[in-house]
Amino acid sequence: MSSQINPYPLRIDEDLMSKFRYIAKINSRSINKEIEFVIKQYVTTYEKENGTITVEEA
Repeated sequence: MSSQINPYPLRIDEDLMSKFRYIAKINSRSINKEIEFVIKQYVTTYEKENGTITVEEA
């Protein structure tokens, strides 16, 4: 499990966040886990189209 070294405060429209909160609840996830899930899907799609991203360990 990776640790969160530099948390990023997310500023998001209130209506959009309410909808996202609804989706997270339907999926039995916390908002944080739902955001993480969506970001992982985005990265997977990106890598399928553009190749694997190599990240150096800090």
